[in-house]
Amino acid sequence: MTLQMLGNALLIIVLIGWIGFRQLTWHPVSIARMWRVPAIMALVAIVMLADTVKPTSLTPLDLSVLVVEVAISLGIGAWMGAIAHFRRLPEPVATGRDGRDLATYESRTGGWGLMLWVLVILVRIGIDVAAGMAGSHLAASTGVILLMLAANRAARTVVFASRLDRHAAVTA
Repeated sequence: MTLQMLGNALLIIVLIGWIGFRQLTWHPVSIARMWRVPAIMALVAIVMLADTVKPTSLTPLDLSVLVVEVAISLGIGAWMGAIAHFRRLPEPVATGRDGRDLATYESRTGGWGLMLWVLVILVRIGIDVAAGMAGSHLAASTGVILLMLAANRAARTVVFASRLDRHAAVTA
């Protein structure tokens, strides 16, 4: 086992646990704060991919796998946002370290969200195995894993924002 494989495994375990826990518990919703995680993951992913992948070494298979994986992650992320449950907080809650963001709702996706999260992981593993057997080396990189997770979280955030805007308009 290489150091990169060990790092990937540790990263996956931590992210699975953290996001799985967040699916099952109520937490204040701050759309501005929700954008931070996918933005950071995407930035780290792009830096990692730029550092490890040469544009001339990319094959059509690598690019196809990347596009398919991101599309699936976006779809499942949107689905997670669509099944989320919201409830109004009795009073706004300051979120973040600086306390500037105010949350007026809290959300969770519950058991179905956890099942979708497991689906993301299973699809990721399946595509990685199939792409590796077909000769893609890009699919197994940490950068692609982070990019896939960033896409999932970004799609979820877009749907959350849309739903909260509609909910606020209806209740106002």
